[in-house]
Amino acid sequence: MNFSQIETKLRSNRVPLAICMPENAETIGAAFEASDLGYVDCLFVGNKQLMEEGLRSFAPGFSPRLIAASSPEDAAAKTVELVRHGEAKAIMKGAVSTPVLLKAVLNSETGIKRGSILSHVLIFEWEGSFRFLTDGGMIPHPDLHEKEEIIINAIHIAQCLGIDVPRVAVLSAIEKVDAKIPSSMDAAILSKMGERKQFGNAIVEGPLALDNAISLESAHLKGLFNEVVGKADILVAPDIDTGNILGKSLIYFAGLRVAGLLVGAKVPVVLLSRADSKETRLNSIKVALASGI
Repeated sequence: MNFSQIETKLRSNRVPLAICMPENAETIGAAFEASDLGYVDCLFVGNKQLMEEGLRSFAPGFSPRLIAASSPEDAAAKTVELVRHGEAKAIMKGAVSTPVLLKAVLNSETGIKRGSILSHVLIFEWEGSFRFLTDGGMIPHPDLHEKEEIIINAIHIAQCLGIDVPRVAVLSAIEKVDAKIPSSMDAAILSKMGERKQFGNAIVEGPLALDNAISLESAHLKGLFNEVVGKADILVAPDIDTGNILGKSLIYFAGLRVAGLLVGAKVPVVLLSRADSKETRLNSIKVALASGI
């Protein structure tokens, strides 16, 4: 699947999107653009006066459903409640702070967590189909258990987007296990877990250097022959620095089309940045909605 196919899929489904505190130009503009394209029904949750003022200023004529909230914490709770009641298939962050929204998502009694952690997945289009990079935005130095959960989250979103058996490359600087390089040790353990089907319907290999994961020629020259080398669907970075730098290289050097999501909850969470382009904002909404239908 790719972004064009996502758009085709969404045109036959208007999917409800709950937006927490859409009180700024970036959020309202992105919601209006997605709604105008015909594939989303927006539910705005926040200060009613500020939302109405924002709509008049940034999207006159746009009339989403408004749900009043008395505080950021109340807005986050009501946004999550819409998901629990089946009224929304995805969440988008507006002016609410990220910790406030995530606290509501992860609440043990009223939240919507699916796994033990939330992780960031960058979805990018390469050679006509989606690839996934994780985690460049949430967990600074994941331990082995956290890497396991990061992989589970990435597999889940890949399967939601049409990849039945994702091929997962656990990245390191090398393709051999070296006790002096901890990421190679973790990758080897995760690969063995994959071999024993602890990740379900997915193929997990590591350690792999980036070139081995995406270039069949490079892998074969190094004597690597398996189902993941040269055609990995999911790239698992050893830490947040690697994931973040690689992700931004894909955007700024390679100019690839991308989307970004937080996964690990019952529905995807869209966190938009002021630095995101219009295309990235819309792509993130599209992918979040498509993964929920």
